[in-house]
Amino acid sequence: MRGFGSLSLILFAGAILLAASPAQAGDQARLDVLGFSEDGRFFAFEQSGIQDGSGWPYSDIFVLDVLADSWVRPSPFRHRDESDDSQGYDPDALLAQTRADNRLAAQPLLDSTGIAGRGYTVGSNPVTELSADPYRMTVNPKPVVPPIDPPMQIELTEFDLPEATCQTYGVQTKGFRLTTVFGGEARVRHLDETLPSSRGCAIGYRIERVIAHFPEGSPPVVAIIVHVSRHGFEGPDGRYMAITGRL
Repeated sequence: MRGFGSLSLILFAGAILLAASPAQAGDQARLDVLGFSEDGRFFAFEQSGIQDGSGWPYSDIFVLDVLADSWVRPSPFRHRDESDDSQGYDPDALLAQTRADNRLAAQPLLDSTGIAGRGYTVGSNPVTELSADPYRMTVNPKPVVPPIDPPMQIELTEFDLPEATCQTYGVQTKGFRLTTVFGGEARVRHLDETLPSSRGCAIGYRIERVIAHFPEGSPPVVAIIVHVSRHGFEGPDGRYMAITGRL
């Protein structure tokens, strides 16, 4: 489908696909955690894949200020290969090149923020996991067995959050609230009031991963990765966002 030269042809092809099959699958981005800086001040991750509909490979790299829970500019770095594929379409090679080009663009910021792959995945619940609760997770925040720390409880709650542009497509969008309980302290880590345009037409969420880091001489920090399901061309697409802060 990369070879289509106009939006009308893409939409026409999409209509044929939807009519021909009762079940369609969007693209689920691959998640690669680049980790924390050694001091825990910054966190980074990448999402990448082949875009449904267009077939364009993409890579998005996010660098976050952990305590502010916000992007460090000029992050996010978003790169999508929209080049002509008349010489042949090799999605694996194109995606590898797209990711390499985006990493090259992001590398100065990754270096200046000291992203060093720090942190330990203490909880994981990918979208393919069918037996676990996508909205609740309890983790031991440190890789020590038996645990020496109290458990951390995480809960995600979805709610309807209309967005005007998405409503014109007939899409019912959602926001979410993310709370944690650790050491007897309950905290609201995230609460949507509006739906940011960067999230697209989001229709669902789940807790995907929890990464904790205990830097020497500094308070421990955590990144909670949320899987975002959003309205896509051939079905729901999967993307990621991170909620960061002190443990």
